[in-house]
Amino acid sequence: MTTQELLEKIKGKIQITESKEDLGVLNVIIGKGGLKNTIACLKNDYGFDHMNFMTAIDRPAESCIEVIYRLYSNETKDSIVIRVKLDRAEPKADSVAEIFRTADWHEREAAEMFGIEFTGHPDPRRFLLDEGIINPLRKDFTHPDFKPMPKV
Repeated sequence: MTTQELLEKIKGKIQITESKEDLGVLNVIIGKGGLKNTIACLKNDYGFDHMNFMTAIDRPAESCIEVIYRLYSNETKDSIVIRVKLDRAEPKADSVAEIFRTADWHEREAAEMFGIEFTGHPDPRRFLLDEGIINPLRKDFTHPDFKPMPKV
């Protein structure tokens, strides 16, 4: 299925703010309030039965943190990327760990690295960083041991 065909197929059920094709994969931006329903709809109604990964990108110039989920369908071999922009000052999103178990650790990692609060996460404990290190993947991260890279 082409990305345009996939977009036409899903846009009746999913509130899409923007969409584009990137390297043959449909990327859609949705509002943060629709994240959980969108992920559940893509799994249950369109057969996206595998979550490849979840990550985040700090975008201070846009005052947001972008959360990114990539889903795959083993039946149709299609992939889709779901992007949600969160307010950088108070980044919160619904957890999708009850829909995809693989989201559990990905969301915990993003919570530690970017300070995102995943509402309804089943196990929000820290698991990678020491207590004194907070949000090291944010662009404004500072720490006494942190040494910036030399400018080239």
